[in-house]
Amino acid sequence: MLKKWNAVCSWLLTLLLMGHLLVMSYSMWTGWYAYGLCKMLARGTALAAGAHAALTLAIFFFVNGGTGPGRYGRQNLRVILQRASALVILALLHLHVKAFGFIVSGASLSGADKAFLLITELLFFGAVSLHLGVSFSRSLITMGLLSSDAGEKRTDRAAWAVSALLMAVSAAALVKFVVSWTGFGG
Repeated sequence: MLKKWNAVCSWLLTLLLMGHLLVMSYSMWTGWYAYGLCKMLARGTALAAGAHAALTLAIFFFVNGGTGPGRYGRQNLRVILQRASALVILALLHLHVKAFGFIVSGASLSGADKAFLLITELLFFGAVSLHLGVSFSRSLITMGLLSSDAGEKRTDRAAWAVSALLMAVSAAALVKFVVSWTGFGG
């Protein structure tokens, strides 16, 4: 039952994350910023991420079979990528939130600080994209909505395509914003 709740939580997280990413990317491209909407999406995403992390840890530590081998040929690599990307997300989350503060305040940053912000944000976006790509079909399997190998492969391809598109949109918006932020060296 915990696995199903976690799958539902991950879907909610994915929807909120996509909304957060698209609104913030649009803001960085255009300069338009709706504080209430951005904060609502960020807080909703943070709450869903916290619930997802708590459920994942509960499953990992307390549910028998949460980490055992299954019918998936690439499960070990998938599990390693899923867990590694989750750890990178958790490690960089504080810097991601801090970057938002710099962006909103319009703080003056040195070229090195801008480069550090850009690198850590791109790593964060990459980890989120990787995590979405390796996890989505697993949530459908958990809910009993996907049962064939062919369906899993098609779903994986679609999840990877959407993840790559979201990564490209967010990375392009961030690079454009940081470079135009009163000059990259400035």
